[in-house]
Amino acid sequence: MQVIKHINHNLIDFKKWDNAILSSPIPYVFAQSYYLNATCPNWSALIYGDYESVFPITDKLKFGIKYLPQPSFTSQLGTYGKINLDVENQFCNYIITHFKLIEIELNSFNTISPKGASSKKTHIINYSEGYSYNQNTKRNIAKAKANNFKIEKTASNKIVEYSKKYINPFLLTDLKLSKNTILIFDAIIQNCVINNSIINFIITDTTGNVRAIAHFVYNNDYVVFLKGTNFDKSENSGSMHLLLDFAINYFSDKCKWFDFGGGSLNEGLAGFYKGLGGRELTYSYLRVNNLPKFIKLFKN
Repeated sequence: MQVIKHINHNLIDFKKWDNAILSSPIPYVFAQSYYLNATCPNWSALIYGDYESVFPITDKLKFGIKYLPQPSFTSQLGTYGKINLDVENQFCNYIITHFKLIEIELNSFNTISPKGASSKKTHIINYSEGYSYNQNTKRNIAKAKANNFKIEKTASNKIVEYSKKYINPFLLTDLKLSKNTILIFDAIIQNCVINNSIINFIITDTTGNVRAIAHFVYNNDYVVFLKGTNFDKSENSGSMHLLLDFAINYFSDKCKWFDFGGGSLNEGLAGFYKGLGGRELTYSYLRVNNLPKFIKLFKN
């Protein structure tokens, strides 16, 4: 049996790493090296064989204790490449041995179910299985079209600017994220632009006012609706329905999976994504707390 290796960030072969990610059943962009470089700049790697199977380590240090959290704007890490129960067990045993606190998501193709694991859901379109909209979604798309809304693909050299202008205030005011967390988001967008793996769509009305905007991050097989917002929520004008309809159709001949990116969905969002053809996809959230008692009390 091969022994897994824990490799520091500066020793990772990023080409081999990314080949392992992209050869996975669903190659979620969150585990690609350029994305991890933004969300956790000093991430390290568990490697099985010659990058046959890999597991990102996104650890941090607090109170002198290393812990393993899920990075911001990231979903579904865990084991990638060749996935089998033996390799998953080796990776899982390693992190449980080396980290007192673990709060990470495993991707949907990881089958291990260790103590401390619970389930989360996203909504996804598998283009090979087809998709359809419900009547409410169709009505909202028709409403937006009747308003003569215009859909544009943002030029790559404008994506960072538009993100800071339109998305960042939404993250700060509506989602109540900290300024430091938003800086991580900025780094993700910048890395995605450099990597040519992001598309931004924007909806404007007849007077040129922005009604909706959204980022989509993708590779050859997979695309995720990373973040977006609309500015006409009180009017219910259908702008976000129209934008997502356009995006879903845009990627239908470019990717195999369209991920709506909702890991902790409320019922409203779940219904919204289901109305656009999204089907539930379940994956695991692993939480292990072996902190000393006095730190557990402080954390709680």
